[in-house]
Amino acid sequence: MLAIVAALLIDLSEQRLIAFDAAGLAIYRAAVSTGLPATPTPTGHFVIGSKYPLTTLVGSDYRIPGVADVMCLEGGGLRPDAVCLHPAPWQERAGQRFGVVRSHGCIRTPSASARWLFRHTPLGIPVTIRD
Repeated sequence: MLAIVAALLIDLSEQRLIAFDAAGLAIYRAAVSTGLPATPTPTGHFVIGSKYPLTTLVGSDYRIPGVADVMCLEGGGLRPDAVCLHPAPWQERAGQRFGVVRSHGCIRTPSASARWLFRHTPLGIPVTIRD
């Protein structure tokens, strides 16, 4: 049976993501790396607004082509595609663990987690990000 994500919770203090099914049961957990103090991940209530099987991540001081399984948030005053949940293969290659703040505001996950979430998370599901 295919698990479908009905809601996501990002806990910044724990640097954890929890995916819930429609019954409110936790069906997936993963360590994440969120925003540094200078580039914090916003808190609040959002939705998955867009999904990209393959895209280029662009910021003021970086351009990373060929990033797979990217899901971006919308709502809560966010600009479209400004904050995304995405894999960070460069972090994995460098041997840097997840569960530590280190992003420009996005929610970084291991590649396997991003792949699982992308396959099981529909557009429009709620995402809560809390301290």
